[in-house]
Amino acid sequence: MTIRALIPVLLVGLAAAGAPAKAQEISARSGSRVVLGARAQIQYEASGEADVPATFFIRRAWVTIDGTLNDLVGGRVQFNAHGASVLEAYLELRPSEAFQVQIGQFKKAMSYFWLAANSDLPLIERDGRVTGVDHCPGVGGVCSFGQFTGSLGLDNYEPGLLMTGRFANRRMGYRVTITNGEGLGRKDINTRKSVSARLSTFFGGNSRLSAYLAMDETLDSRGKTMGTPAYGAELEVGTWRNGPHLLVNGLQGRNWKLADDANFSAFQVMGLWYRPFPEGSSLAAWEPLIRISWANSDAEGPGSVTGTVITPGVMIYAAGRNGISANLDLYQASGDRSHWSFKIQAFMFF
Repeated sequence: MTIRALIPVLLVGLAAAGAPAKAQEISARSGSRVVLGARAQIQYEASGEADVPATFFIRRAWVTIDGTLNDLVGGRVQFNAHGASVLEAYLELRPSEAFQVQIGQFKKAMSYFWLAANSDLPLIERDGRVTGVDHCPGVGGVCSFGQFTGSLGLDNYEPGLLMTGRFANRRMGYRVTITNGEGLGRKDINTRKSVSARLSTFFGGNSRLSAYLAMDETLDSRGKTMGTPAYGAELEVGTWRNGPHLLVNGLQGRNWKLADDANFSAFQVMGLWYRPFPEGSSLAAWEPLIRISWANSDAEGPGSVTGTVITPGVMIYAAGRNGISANLDLYQASGDRSHWSFKIQAFMFF
């Protein structure tokens, strides 16, 4: 069966499930309420690189357990059933809308681009990866906004402390994390902690402007602790699955994987438009998207590499967050030929 013939079959199967059921609560100890959910994403990927085979694989298979003891206390456990690892595990305290805290392991993401749930985002790979391309200085892979933030540890899962809230009649918001700085489930290797913060102002309903910064701690080339700064801004207009949606990011920071004093710059713009099908259709909606990402590995270094990723795509929603997305990642780097990767992913969320 060809890929073109396979897509309608998958869509019919997802649509047959009907509208997503209301989340089911489970009674637990101490009178708490538990909501169990899961997501699975099955992916097909074809690369334009020679000797790289096209392949099907399970991209994600996650199970999420959200618990609520009362209005003030809750928590979450989320694990990767496919990779046998814990992603999130935290106790959440909610004394007020202006101050909420999570203690445990969570996604520390500075940018909302990485914080958005993968079940919401029809963009299949945030780093714009092209299998077989691994030449961006320091971070490897392709030079893109998502590759730098992900590989340098600015947007990942880590244990620590998270504080967030909305104030000034919900016109302002903040998010601050203090973490080990070593990545998923790893112990700290020095006495310092990594800090990231985001301050947002909300306007026009679903729009916001955010500024974010981070001071990550890592080891320099001499084995001593070094602080690595990063700072940027983000503009969001619109929201998920509701008409047009724009997300713009700019970031500068230290490319410490390349050298102690190497820097990087990155910019990205992503536009989406959620468009429902006519009433009575067997499918829910479709959502075209375009992502343009530009990044430079070392803005002042002689060995700098500049890369651009352009990703057109479309998501077809069968029901709720369930559907199929197709993306074409086109990559061009300075002094190199163009590269491409075609991806199809089936989203199942329940």
